[in-house]
Amino acid sequence: MLRRDKLRLGLIAVVLILALLAVFPIEGRVKLGLDLKGGAHIILLAKGTDQTPVTSDGIDSLMAVLRNRIDQYGIVEPQIQREGSDRVAIDLPGVEDPDAALELLGRTAVLEFRQVAEAGPSMPPPVDRKNYRSDEDYNRALQNIASLNAQSVLRIQEFEEKAKSDDSVMTARGENGEVYLLGDLYVTGKDLTDAWPTRDELQKPAVSLRFNSAGARAFEDATAINIDKQIAIVLDGVVISAPVVRARISGGEAQISGNFTYDEAIRLSVMLRAGNLPFEVEVLENRSVGPTLGEDSIRSGIRSGLIGAALVVVFMLVYYGSLGIAADIAMTISMLMLVAIMIMLKTTLTLPGIGGIILTIGMAVDGNILIYERMREEFRSGKTIMAALDSGFRKALVVILDSNVTTLIAAAVLFYFGSGPVRGFAVTLSLGVLTSMFGNIIVTRALLQIMLRVRKNIAL
Repeated sequence: MLRRDKLRLGLIAVVLILALLAVFPIEGRVKLGLDLKGGAHIILLAKGTDQTPVTSDGIDSLMAVLRNRIDQYGIVEPQIQREGSDRVAIDLPGVEDPDAALELLGRTAVLEFRQVAEAGPSMPPPVDRKNYRSDEDYNRALQNIASLNAQSVLRIQEFEEKAKSDDSVMTARGENGEVYLLGDLYVTGKDLTDAWPTRDELQKPAVSLRFNSAGARAFEDATAINIDKQIAIVLDGVVISAPVVRARISGGEAQISGNFTYDEAIRLSVMLRAGNLPFEVEVLENRSVGPTLGEDSIRSGIRSGLIGAALVVVFMLVYYGSLGIAADIAMTISMLMLVAIMIMLKTTLTLPGIGGIILTIGMAVDGNILIYERMREEFRSGKTIMAALDSGFRKALVVILDSNVTTLIAAAVLFYFGSGPVRGFAVTLSLGVLTSMFGNIIVTRALLQIMLRVRKNIAL
């Protein structure tokens, strides 16, 4: 055996061992995309204003904040892509609660600490007849509610008139319908360095905050001048808490408590750490994909791949006889390499990606067919079988490289201009082209060299 043949066999052995180590056990190693694993698909529309118009840089900032929120929340393998000039498409594999994901992504999360100039009553809740023993008690309750409603409406109108006449104040509602007249702005979310979920002194869910040095000084000064007064904690224009300051607070830490669950506290802390969105966003689409659909797709894809591979194996054995064994082994090694590379690169497998793998099965033997036909032509021209092998590989190599390079160019275009599943197909196709070239040029040639030396009477 020639030295170069030994090198080829050594290279094949090393690649095969590495591929087997990367692939097995395969369960849980391949990352599945949204269409296979299930999850949420969300499209957001950026809504600019005269002061903050939607620009390309603004969309980049929006995507950075969204990715920061998703990464901190712990979602694996998200897909965040721009669509047009003002839309962002988000795929979140494995997310079981799309509404929670939407709250995490769609909320602007502008945090403000403001002076409470005046606080008004909340709108009273509706009365329920079954809570009263008699019609007289029920009617009396209705009258009281009507009176309170009238007072609340008048108070709200009073606050709104003050806000119109004084630019230094603004009106805001609380989570329970309270109305506030807010004054000076003390601290904003831009001064935060950290936020984390915790519990308050009553063991209710809360969010603890830590400010930078400038924010810590501003917060301490604000608490110093508001002892026995309220400071409103405002999130996206809604007063979520308005505690009374009992003492000057130093140290640069504060706490938000409100009517939210611990999971909501986790999402709120993530939003505050990641920063507020540069624009308000509108939800254009919020679609969930169930895991059952993904399981069906995986089964169908695997079944299609196995059937296609079996048909290719049978065809090569019937048409090329014992030479087809080399082609079939090369195809198997190419497919094993493809899966191994996808696992090592942590490539996300999508349903179109499975289609790319199936397409690669055909491409893997296409090069072998070119090689075998060239070998037949050389052998019929009078060359020995080993000379036909060398000449056939040399002449077929140009055609194989040309066809595969053009396929790679097409895959690169798909990856650059495509999104989501289209990119998954492009990645799988590109890797499949490279592994099939290795199978055609290295594996097939090494196997044929061995077979033709052992059995010199093999018919072409």
